[in-house]
Amino acid sequence: MRLARANPQHLRPLARIPIPAVFYTESGERALSHFISFVRIPALAIRQHIHPLPPLGVLDEDSLRMRVLPNDIDLNLHMNNARYLSVMDYARTHLLARTRLLGHIVRSRWQPLVGAVWITYRRSLPLLASFTLASRLVCWDERWFYIEQTFTGRQGTAAIGWVKGALRDARGLIDPQQVIARVAPGVVSPPMPEAIAEWNGLTREKLQASSP
Repeated sequence: MRLARANPQHLRPLARIPIPAVFYTESGERALSHFISFVRIPALAIRQHIHPLPPLGVLDEDSLRMRVLPNDIDLNLHMNNARYLSVMDYARTHLLARTRLLGHIVRSRWQPLVGAVWITYRRSLPLLASFTLASRLVCWDERWFYIEQTFTGRQGTAAIGWVKGALRDARGLIDPQQVIARVAPGVVSPPMPEAIAEWNGLTREKLQASSP
């Protein structure tokens, strides 16, 4: 069944639209679900400008409570593998908002980039199942940020992913330490875990091997 597209002229202001409980986050604030994926990140940026989320430290973990909706599933009636990545995009933006980095990114017109993603699936998330998605900045180097994201359902860990991301302007990649200094002066990166270092080295080797 195809969902009808809403006419933008008939939409009311977001603050006046009653949002069902399925869209609530763990902390109780109202948030747009991944159900309307094409607006969730811009809407979060606007919401952050008007009514900021509770702040977090740059190394703190952000947790979102979400639910598997009908447009998230595949023929096996569980969350589609590709949907995990889409939800992770939103959760990283939510993390940036709470760590107060999102405002600096928007004002500086930096472009977020993803260099690599690794994810492993352990348990399915069936239709209408609730789950928690926890995101945290693990470390950074002279070019990249490394973020861990964990999906947890009623039966335990459903999936774990690592994301290697960067920020870029017209001159190239922004030094992550300079970005962190905008909100947390003096904070330096924790040591890179050995597993992430090995994964990072493997992706670098694959890219070099495939270069013409």
